[in-house]
Amino acid sequence: MLKNRWRKFAVLYVGAVAVSLSQLKVVPVMKQLAVETGMPISDISWLMSIFTISGIFLAIPGATLLTKFGAKQLAVLLMCCLALGNVMGALASNFTWLLISRAVEGIAFSMIIMVGIVLINYWFPEEKAGTPIGTFGIFSAVGSLIGMNVTLPIVEQLGLKSVWWILAVIALVAAVLFQVLLDGPPKESVSERKAKNVSLLEALRNGRTWLLALAQGCMAFVLFTFITIYPQLFTDFYGLSTESANFYASLFGLFGIPFGVVAGYLVDRTGKPELLTFVAYIMLTFSCVAATYLSSALYVVQLFVLSGSVGLVSCIIMIMASRFVKRKELIGYSVSFINMIYYIGIVAGAPFVLKIIEKSGWQMGMNMLSIVAGVGTVSIFVLLLMKQPARVGQQVMKGEE
Repeated sequence: MLKNRWRKFAVLYVGAVAVSLSQLKVVPVMKQLAVETGMPISDISWLMSIFTISGIFLAIPGATLLTKFGAKQLAVLLMCCLALGNVMGALASNFTWLLISRAVEGIAFSMIIMVGIVLINYWFPEEKAGTPIGTFGIFSAVGSLIGMNVTLPIVEQLGLKSVWWILAVIALVAAVLFQVLLDGPPKESVSERKAKNVSLLEALRNGRTWLLALAQGCMAFVLFTFITIYPQLFTDFYGLSTESANFYASLFGLFGIPFGVVAGYLVDRTGKPELLTFVAYIMLTFSCVAATYLSSALYVVQLFVLSGSVGLVSCIIMIMASRFVKRKELIGYSVSFINMIYYIGIVAGAPFVLKIIEKSGWQMGMNMLSIVAGVGTVSIFVLLLMKQPARVGQQVMKGEE
């Protein structure tokens, strides 16, 4: 078992990035999958949606599994599900089985954030947890950056299903590393769980959890809508070529990566996560308002500000979620509820806004995104006005620096 907390974090991070790679592996090869399965691209897109839908239904049960099995063992199980889903996908002979395999993979996606935050809070004291939580929060962006650049070349060299087999092996290796090298909060007996009386209802009595969930849901609504519509915004509204539009859209994910680390560092240094999130949300809202008023010189500026503000908001909310609970045993339930609203925001955003754009034009679509961002800003402002809560006790690993 590793003693150094940052080495343990690195092992956890490899597993989380594997989840992101597994989630996004279908995006670069959608045309190849359409040919392989004989399905239209619109149906192939369900291979992405099923991941998020799994998250909506499994986020809350995940917290129950966390209390039953413990964070470490649940993390191992998630990697096993990821491996199983990829093996099923590699062997799938039709679209139905491929879709089922993606749902199995989605089990890992639905709980990895919750498990990761619980483990990080176990390994790191509160005053040092911001940076690792912020860094952990960008694992999806890191996976996207890697996946979008390596998936297609691998498929062209080794065949379509080679990525499924490679990720199955990576997931199995991660499961073994988790089991051998990581530790976590000790598993509790049934009597101990009953004595502590940890429940979702207790977590939901905390008004801060609801405000954080609303803010995170609004952020996800805006973020994943822009991820979907950016190429169309640049081609249809601003009249750019497809190549230029795709280039600008690719910058959105690239800009977001460093802000997770910056978010954790700022929280650790200032101790004012609410104020930082409020300022970031104001920037996010103005970015939405400005989206249809850009000149060519401001395209990159808007992308940078929106990407940075989204990165700060999402990571700091996860940091606050683990700090604003009344008991550390409630972290899993609080994070799982926030994640459920986050997944709902992902599912609802793009289809709803695209329908508005289709019926009423781009300006009305951007107005809707601005309103949603404004709601998130107000929720953080209310949180900022609330009395500071007592911080939960942190369990620090002995002999570590």
